[in-house]
Amino acid sequence: GPATPADRPAPSAAAPRGALPLVAAGVALARRPARRARATVCRLGPTASAELLEVRSAEQGTASDVKPWQFLSGIAKDAARAWFVQRAEDRGIAWRFSVEKMQAQQEELEAKYQELRNESVAYPSYYVQPFHGYDEGNLSWRAAHELEAATQSMCLGYYDGMTWQDAQEEFRGAARNSIRDYWEGSHGACAPQSLLDVGCSGGYSSQEMSKAFPSASVTGLDLSPYFLSVAQQNFPQLRFVHANAEDTGLPSNSYDMVTLNFLLHELPLEATRNVLSEALRLLKPGGVLAVLDVDPQRLAALPAFRRWAFQVTEPWCKEGEYFSLDLARELRGLGFEETTQSSNDPVNTLTLARKRMEN
Repeated sequence: GPATPADRPAPSAAAPRGALPLVAAGVALARRPARRARATVCRLGPTASAELLEVRSAEQGTASDVKPWQFLSGIAKDAARAWFVQRAEDRGIAWRFSVEKMQAQQEELEAKYQELRNESVAYPSYYVQPFHGYDEGNLSWRAAHELEAATQSMCLGYYDGMTWQDAQEEFRGAARNSIRDYWEGSHGACAPQSLLDVGCSGGYSSQEMSKAFPSASVTGLDLSPYFLSVAQQNFPQLRFVHANAEDTGLPSNSYDMVTLNFLLHELPLEATRNVLSEALRLLKPGGVLAVLDVDPQRLAALPAFRRWAFQVTEPWCKEGEYFSLDLARELRGLGFEETTQSSNDPVNTLTLARKRMEN
């Protein structure tokens, strides 16, 4: 998935793809020019309405009829982004350098965008809205330029005393090993030959699957042509496809493995069910589905204000949507078998299942 849930200590893409620090630290540490507004947020939290509206109206020209909750969400979103970038820099991730490096490759990225973009793809309404602190969501160069740094920042809060590089390897290595062990448990030494990484974002998860299964032909699929341009630029040896995960247009029974990395928490529940059905269609009989994502029950159990702070940048993490997802039950209902769920790290759950041979 996206750029991603960022670091979610208890819990916190990108994308990847934080979010608990987003709560207190996000609001408290953000650097905003409007000091009066910042002080009001820190002091009053979600009850700060009239004064905040007055400050924003006076300083930024915001209409006075803006709903206080929406206004506070905007402040929290800005605060979360500022905190997240600064924390990454403080922990040794060269965020600004990474962005400048991608910006310097813009001409090549534009060319790849033209090659990869499928003009027939329609963007569903749930996708064309703000995500991860970007007003344009995943459909912007700004978000694409920050993919590498955001992905490196994903698990900064997962492990104590580790560099970001070691934390990344601990987190990603655990997923690679578990997925490989599950595959070998049902297929032996016969490695998968075709693997589809759905919601691949900047291609980092696709590259991880290529490490796990070096002989496999790996294809990454995403709905953002901006993200795919970065993916193709960084991983030219892999293939990337611009398509909707709910209806990919790819042939049935054509992949030995389908992976979903940090995708489902960014979808409404109905879309999630469509994606899982599509994954079943795409898998060969006996093929394996691997889903790595933040535990929805862990998110739902957060105190109300912390939940809200998380939801500021993750619009579908709420009751009736991702919080209501029982993934194991959904997979059993579709006909998957041998479903297992385990903790991949302190925050995320890895779910593995196999398509029945008779399907």
